[in-house]
Amino acid sequence: MTRARLGALALLALPLTFQVAAGAQEGGGREALVVRMPGASFEELFAIREVAGIARAGGLGLLANAGDVVTVAGADERVVELDPALLGGLREAGTALRREVTGVASGELLVIVLGGTSPETVARKDELVGIAMASGPPSALFPSAGDPGSLTSASTRRAGVVTGGDVRATLNLFLGEVPYVAGELPAGEPIEVIEGPPPFELHDRYLAHRRMSVPIGTAAAAYAGVTGLLAVAGLAFPARVPASLRRAAGWACLSIPALATGLLAAGHLPELTYATVVPFVALVTAFGTMAFAPLASRSPVLVPVGIGVGVVAYFVLEAALAWSAALTPLLGGSQLDGARFYGLPNAFVGLLIGASLYVAQALPTRRGTALVFGVALLAGLPFLGANLGGGVSLCAAAGLWFGLRERARLGPRRAVAAFVAVTAIGSAAIWLAHALSPLRTHVTRFEEAAAGLGGLWSTFVDRLRVGLELIERNPAALVPVLGLPIVLLLVLRPPDPLGATLRRWPAWRDALLVTVLAGAVAYLANDSGPAAAGLAFGLGLGGLLGVPLLPGAGKMEVS
Repeated sequence: MTRARLGALALLALPLTFQVAAGAQEGGGREALVVRMPGASFEELFAIREVAGIARAGGLGLLANAGDVVTVAGADERVVELDPALLGGLREAGTALRREVTGVASGELLVIVLGGTSPETVARKDELVGIAMASGPPSALFPSAGDPGSLTSASTRRAGVVTGGDVRATLNLFLGEVPYVAGELPAGEPIEVIEGPPPFELHDRYLAHRRMSVPIGTAAAAYAGVTGLLAVAGLAFPARVPASLRRAAGWACLSIPALATGLLAAGHLPELTYATVVPFVALVTAFGTMAFAPLASRSPVLVPVGIGVGVVAYFVLEAALAWSAALTPLLGGSQLDGARFYGLPNAFVGLLIGASLYVAQALPTRRGTALVFGVALLAGLPFLGANLGGGVSLCAAAGLWFGLRERARLGPRRAVAAFVAVTAIGSAAIWLAHALSPLRTHVTRFEEAAAGLGGLWSTFVDRLRVGLELIERNPAALVPVLGLPIVLLLVLRPPDPLGATLRRWPAWRDALLVTVLAGAVAYLANDSGPAAAGLAFGLGLGGLLGVPLLPGAGKMEVS
């Protein structure tokens, strides 16, 4: 561990350390008490008077990945289970909790209370449980007045949210030793008590997201599917499909980037209800596409440029807002589900690939390459997107773009060498930035787990396995996996009238080609590969079908 990381760990531990130091002056010894209350939901946990007291002395939070909690019963660390169902109810469980805490003779006690799930929480798809934590003299852990605090950790970077691995890290910090635990410990950082109310609103928002994400996502997929079919019909049978319908299908195909962006931006809405989400996403999709309709009079391929600029600009803003919309996006999983708590979600990697290349095709090669490379840093650097797979995928896109656009001047071998160099330099820079980062990230833990070539290979194989399991759970995830090679074939050997458009604007052809190839890299570079490649397929196919149907694209204008 570097000195920078040790310094960051010390800063995160300061609030807990001050509490420990204050209590140590009152008595001898430290002890940790972990209390499990299975069946007590997040709301029920705080409804227990004694748990509310502990939250006032410390804080209350949401616990993701509860299965990663590791405890080791011993002389200084006790583990107690107080099941409200067996004790007669929540009040009785609270009484038993007070008895356990006040019976401790140590001068300094760390109490961690863990809730659980119930049939009701499972039915509403609630995978989060409650956690309360405080430290101090046992007699001071049940104050009757004061505002409850909240919890966070460097693992989540989210106020009110910690993860299962953080419990072990907190116990180790408090007790000053690491007990023997068979097997590898889950990743975690010490839990920090912070000011602010417990995350009740965040929990309600999470539940709304769980209710709405599948229906909204299904509707978006259906929209994209119908749009694609209409576009194919318009291209295959131009004489039978009215010009107005063909053009509408073209605009709809090009609306996929705005639709995906709207599904992410919906995470900023004050409330997640169908009455707020559906109009918002519809407006973003329509305005985010048709706002660039005037560009079609100059050239149809300028429309994707405008759309791409809008998407990239939004993601720069989202990074400045600490990816707060990614807590509850309507495309892909919530960051509260426990896989990625901060940074760029994998589901939007393909969107950034396609959007950046939509813009690059209108720029000189070097400027276009620099743009895509800059978006790669946005996706991958630790204090920005913190997504290694996304950063590597976009670095590959930058390298592919430069090599492909300069292939005539460089020749095949040097073009391939340029692609490898750009990809390697960018990926190494992102890797090094995470290694030097004062805060541990997903990539930091990946670097530690993947030490050496053997570790890299095993980690890569494990990521492929995760992607296959995703397809097994959701067969619809197979669509972009099978769709990418089909779009690649259509770009390389386009039928008329696709061929006329691609020959007229070769830079647009190359942009679509690189989008598809970088999408394949995204599948290989991310653990949820189908999700990362999904929007690369969507933007590749949408751009391929959409531009030929716009006014000014060529013979498809003719009725």
